[in-house]
Amino acid sequence: MVAINKLALAAVFMGLTQAEVAFHINRKKEFAVQACTALVGKTATYFLPTDKVGYCNVNNQPALGTYAYCIEQIPYKDARKNFLDSCAPFHLTEEQYLDAYHNASNYLTNTTADPSFNISKVYNKPAILSKKKIIGAWDSEVGRWYNYNYAAWFGIALICYWYFVMLVAGLCNLTYFIAPNFVKSLTGGISNTFRKTISLPATFGKTHAHHKQFLRYILILIPTRLESILVFVWISLAIILSAILFHHDSPNVIWPQGPSTEIGRKVADRSGLIVGWLSPSLILFAGRNNFMQWLSGWTYSRFILVHKWMSRIAFLLCVVHGVGMTFNGKGLGKYDTRNAQIYVRTGYVALIAASIMVFQSLLVFRRTNYELFLLVHIAMALLFIAGAWHHTANDGYHQWYIASAAVWAFDRVVRIGRLFSFGVRSAQVELIANETLKVSVSRPAYWKPFPGCHAFIHFLKPTMFWQSHPFTIVDSAIDTNTITFYLKVKGGITHGLYQYLSKQPDNKATIKVSVEGPYGAPISIKKYENSVFIAGGNGVPGLYYEATDIAKKNEKTNIKFYWVIRHYRSVEWFYAELCKLKQMGIETIIYVTQPHVGLTNPIVSKNIDSSEDEEEQQEKGAGSESDDYISVLKKDLSHIEFREGRPDVYNIVDESIKEANGPIAFATCAHATMVDDARKSVRDNLQATKYRVELFEQIQMW
Repeated sequence: MVAINKLALAAVFMGLTQAEVAFHINRKKEFAVQACTALVGKTATYFLPTDKVGYCNVNNQPALGTYAYCIEQIPYKDARKNFLDSCAPFHLTEEQYLDAYHNASNYLTNTTADPSFNISKVYNKPAILSKKKIIGAWDSEVGRWYNYNYAAWFGIALICYWYFVMLVAGLCNLTYFIAPNFVKSLTGGISNTFRKTISLPATFGKTHAHHKQFLRYILILIPTRLESILVFVWISLAIILSAILFHHDSPNVIWPQGPSTEIGRKVADRSGLIVGWLSPSLILFAGRNNFMQWLSGWTYSRFILVHKWMSRIAFLLCVVHGVGMTFNGKGLGKYDTRNAQIYVRTGYVALIAASIMVFQSLLVFRRTNYELFLLVHIAMALLFIAGAWHHTANDGYHQWYIASAAVWAFDRVVRIGRLFSFGVRSAQVELIANETLKVSVSRPAYWKPFPGCHAFIHFLKPTMFWQSHPFTIVDSAIDTNTITFYLKVKGGITHGLYQYLSKQPDNKATIKVSVEGPYGAPISIKKYENSVFIAGGNGVPGLYYEATDIAKKNEKTNIKFYWVIRHYRSVEWFYAELCKLKQMGIETIIYVTQPHVGLTNPIVSKNIDSSEDEEEQQEKGAGSESDDYISVLKKDLSHIEFREGRPDVYNIVDESIKEANGPIAFATCAHATMVDDARKSVRDNLQATKYRVELFEQIQMW
């Protein structure tokens, strides 16, 4: 898998290198020729369009002389050299240039006073050019092309901001692994104050993992305060860099129609170019094979947060680009003719696709039908890239969208490669307790999962093969080289499997699957002397994998494991794994929030070793009521403490911190409100101990 990540990294850099072709810094040495070409060309006609020599023609003295007069008035010391360099293919010498200049200076003609002058016909006299117009032409060119430079530098600044932040995050994350004692020593006032006020709390109040609801249909996820600060600073930079350093140059030879025509075009140019700079990284951050994820140690959900805000700003810049070009087109009288051009219409396609993506990515739509959201999102992304590609092709800025397409396509290629690497295998799929799907599938020996990882599973059935969802992996408690997924029955693919398995004997079936992964990055919780895991419902597999991995490798670690479930029957689908905890020295507490539901059948595992035979197990269950079944369950899992009622997560964290005789780390993957309670309690109790307190939030919401 590391090799695949290296290939992904190389491909992304190749794509960005392709985009560099569009990167050009305009310099003053280019502006003198551009300014005089524009000014002289709008003053008089000196040659036909078929003339390839143009102003470099020594035999066309009126043209060369007028041009030389303009060049000599340009406020740039190398203007003459730049013009002569442009005429090098035609062998114009400096002596010939100066002769034409001095000759024209004696015969300069005011075209407005010459009755023989006609702008549409070739003129055979050198034309007088006012100093004000020459300076205006120079300023016009400098203003226009420096704006392109600003767009390049500001675009670079906006993407470098995130890469710099991720580099710092990566170094901090690396420190947790290579210098854990240093990290655990950071318990002073500065460190705790920063963590208490910036890095740990939610932006407002305690809500972070759980969504906020407004006006019934508006659902939002609140970032942490640190995430909000980072995003706010970036958005502020984007707004400032898109709005500064615009000024009106007068007289303006490029846009003489007025300030709105000029400023409209400059605003449009800058906003459009910045979107190009953002696009490859914007797509990279949303991909599963984002190399920055394993360099920074950030979660996928954090990258999605960055992706969403970058996308929103990019969309607004697209709107600004369209408005600016509208002002420019109206001022030039080209609005209708431009709109008739295919490249403008493909720009509209890109803008409409972007607007659909931004609106359709609201949380309410993602929660209602994620598969539909994903399908529409991908289709609109392809339309945006294709539309923007064609829209910018004539100016050479399509390279950004070639790079964007390369990043997107390679992510898909790597994903397909991961599926082929795992292969197509037969999975044993079972519906347990009418609420959870247990999927067990053998894995290749070289396919190595790790604690905390997740993978995307494809069920190769006609109605669902194209769907995939991320699920946490746990190594099977029963079979070697076998991985197990536990899928909570909800809507979509899990509901389809639920209906299918409900009709199968014993609610079991063999289904062909392929697995894409593993994804994710390990956390450094194993470096702490005390660790507390708080799991809820189907969030238990990942934390179980983490806890048991620590228990197997580190005998000096004190481990507490909390699991919160609604009903006793939920124990059934994780029974084998719970039995394995008996030999691991993990203090395990299970909270049952609705104990009155009880059990209608005894929970007996047919897959683990037991000193009692099947007949004895049946005798325990035969004729018993619900309470007897629960008593038998508690006896079989005597190494686990069962507590009935809702846990006070805030107090669990508080007490664990105060009881710990050393650094302590918490890992959470439970209902969003429980996760938020744990975060708030860790934040509030940082100074309740002299030891380091760490939080690893494993739940991912986007």
